[in-house]
Amino acid sequence: MALVLGASITAGIFVVHVVIAPLLFKYSKTFRRNLIFLNIAKWPLNVDYDDPSASGIEGGRNFNIEYHSKVDNCKIKIGVWHILPKSLYEKHKGSFEPNVDKENLSATLDAELLNSKLPIMIYCHGNSNTRAAAHRVVLYKFFQKMDFHTIAFDYRGYADSTNVLPTEDGVVEDSLIVYDWLNTIISKADTKPPVFVWGHSLGTGISSHLLGNLQRLSRDILGRSDPLPLPKGLILEAPFNNLADEVKYHPLAKLVRWLPYFENSFVSPFLSAPEHEFKSDLHLTQIPDLPILILHSRDDVIVPHYVGKKLYEAIVQSRQAGHAPVTLHSYPKQEGLGHKDIAKAQDLPQVIGEFVKSHR
Repeated sequence: MALVLGASITAGIFVVHVVIAPLLFKYSKTFRRNLIFLNIAKWPLNVDYDDPSASGIEGGRNFNIEYHSKVDNCKIKIGVWHILPKSLYEKHKGSFEPNVDKENLSATLDAELLNSKLPIMIYCHGNSNTRAAAHRVVLYKFFQKMDFHTIAFDYRGYADSTNVLPTEDGVVEDSLIVYDWLNTIISKADTKPPVFVWGHSLGTGISSHLLGNLQRLSRDILGRSDPLPLPKGLILEAPFNNLADEVKYHPLAKLVRWLPYFENSFVSPFLSAPEHEFKSDLHLTQIPDLPILILHSRDDVIVPHYVGKKLYEAIVQSRQAGHAPVTLHSYPKQEGLGHKDIAKAQDLPQVIGEFVKSHR
């Protein structure tokens, strides 16, 4: 009986590998989209987004940006956290007491963005969960300790943002709207504070698409005759070169790579699918004047270091003398930072500090 049961389980697993999985990857856009964005995973549960302190964040405010999406032709609300740098939090600590007037707080923090000379970091998170996920909060605290403003937000379909199925164009549009909101505020400053963009995992594909096409998006989505300015720099944590290669070289692909129809079933659907291509190696070749820092751990089993290096090589090959620098900073396996813990790297304050200082 046990032998028969074991054989049945083995046969079932075999059928899933060689029949069901290839069919889902090749023919189901819904399956592929859910696999890529994983917005169905919303951890932690029961988050009070209106109160960032409940998630362990000091000096943060919550607000929403609402607009009409040209991508999905509907109203979109984006949930956003603005977290103050350490020095400014100490200055305004009393403004974060319970029952504070939120309109006054919002006006105060808008003024700090406008008048601040401190760097501003816009964070584009990866797939699954929300801006309150534990590893993301660790990164916000790192930014705060570095004395950076932090702008963290959730795309459509995530957290408290409008529950619309995400696509590549949709989440890029949301990122554009947040970027435009920030630039509108700081455009009134005599001396604009330096703005940097940080993307992690899928967020590297989103931020690369956004910045690589900023001129076109400014015109087509925002209706601007003059495009939004590029940030001072782009930091890519655990990036991939394009989604097709991320699928091809993902560790789990070893289970099905031996199939004669592997490329056709698992990889090809990501080569020409506008809803989820994420071709960072194409987008970033279009902005040679943007300084880029790539951070990747060699023990990353979600986005292999190999595809991060391929992205680095593609950008370097596209640039000539006089163009902005591109740096790949790799972490050895022995440090055990994996896919989500580069924020805990001992040398990160020095690495990020030097990058920001060099390009601010």
